[in-house]
Amino acid sequence: MKLLNIPPDVTLISDEMSIGDVIQDIIRMGPHEDPLHVLDLDDVVRKHYGWCAKMPRVKPYYAVKCNDDPRILQTLMTLGTGFDCASKGEMERMIGLGVKPENIIFAQTAKSIPSLLFARSKKVSMMTFDGAVELEKIHQYYPEARLVLRMRHDSLQVRCRMGKKFGCDPILEAPELLRYAATLRMNVIGISFHVGSDCDEHQVYYDAVKIAKDLFDYAKTIGYDFSLLDIGGGFPGDNNKPIDRYAKAVNVAIDHYFPAELDIRIIAEPGRYYVASAVTLVSFVDSKRVVKEKQEDGTEKTRMYYYLNDGVFGTFYCTALEGQKVVPVVDGKNNEQMYDSVFWGPTCHVRDKIAVEQFPDLDVGDSVVFKNVGAYAVVLANGFNGFALPTVNAYLRETTWEKLKALTNSDAEVVHDGSNTANRQLGAYEQHPFRDECGYRIRLYSNDHPF
Repeated sequence: MKLLNIPPDVTLISDEMSIGDVIQDIIRMGPHEDPLHVLDLDDVVRKHYGWCAKMPRVKPYYAVKCNDDPRILQTLMTLGTGFDCASKGEMERMIGLGVKPENIIFAQTAKSIPSLLFARSKKVSMMTFDGAVELEKIHQYYPEARLVLRMRHDSLQVRCRMGKKFGCDPILEAPELLRYAATLRMNVIGISFHVGSDCDEHQVYYDAVKIAKDLFDYAKTIGYDFSLLDIGGGFPGDNNKPIDRYAKAVNVAIDHYFPAELDIRIIAEPGRYYVASAVTLVSFVDSKRVVKEKQEDGTEKTRMYYYLNDGVFGTFYCTALEGQKVVPVVDGKNNEQMYDSVFWGPTCHVRDKIAVEQFPDLDVGDSVVFKNVGAYAVVLANGFNGFALPTVNAYLRETTWEKLKALTNSDAEVVHDGSNTANRQLGAYEQHPFRDECGYRIRLYSNDHPF
């Protein structure tokens, strides 16, 4: 592996190398005691500019809870995203990294009083609510907050339906809450929604934006002039799941219901989109058991049990919790005999089962790779039984590093705030290496609908 100048905690690699080359080098140096996460920061950067090009009016506020690796956070901060924080701890972390309070949304509708007071002390003023008690609490402890009413609009094709816990009914509850907020003289600035985690239908965003527009119109009748629409998260992030159809639905909806001349800021809270495909797990077979099972016809069937050094209480907690299928990958054994195989994690818990697959025969010490594990993996891992959590090794190509340094060292402030009058200081920005890719002035879709 050709190593170049190394920034703290990041290994720079030559532009000629692929992240697959890095993984193969790791495998050749194995087996390793602990599972390894290979973090491809180039993938995070590509995702950001893909978002900017496909949804130029929508400023991303990255959901910190999805993956809070500091190298991801610092990369996104350099690229100019905002941040969706759900706790005092997440706000502390982002402010400590230098994020301005106006680039944070406290997107938690059930806030503790200490976290609310902390947000006030740091001037993190934009935050969500979805009920009367929460509204009263904010009125008491942070009356100058800028509030975003979260409505419920669930997709029927999601991995995790957020509306079970958060969001008010847009018809039965939202108008009443807005009237109550008006009597309390609270500064409600807009509407938010979240269709659910890892959504598999794009049209739900169009429908949600349409309903949000109705609430904008109602709010105007009681004295509010909303300025913000938050379309939440739910965008897929696996490397085989492009967001083009989602982007088209969003663009058609906002161009129709919130045309640019209205000067409404539009933001989103993507998490999985930015990081799912950026991380690959390299695990190793610690042990193996060959199980002979007698069939009804009297024959024997061989089943392989493989015990890996990572499992449900590490990388795969979220996938197990949500019933998500994970697919192990082994290179170079595709033509061998296949066996019914069960992949177990290392702990003593019987539910520490990762996957059941048809697989070629593996030996102790062989590697097993899992792609698209960057979302909700390390943040939920708990180290049960004393097994080590995955070690995260971050990689970045030299050219990308130079471009990020150029952004960091520039005196220009690049602001993508989703509005038609974004405050941009040009000058050095005109020479920014990513300017053409960022797509702030690109319109990809027309107002024709239905899409």
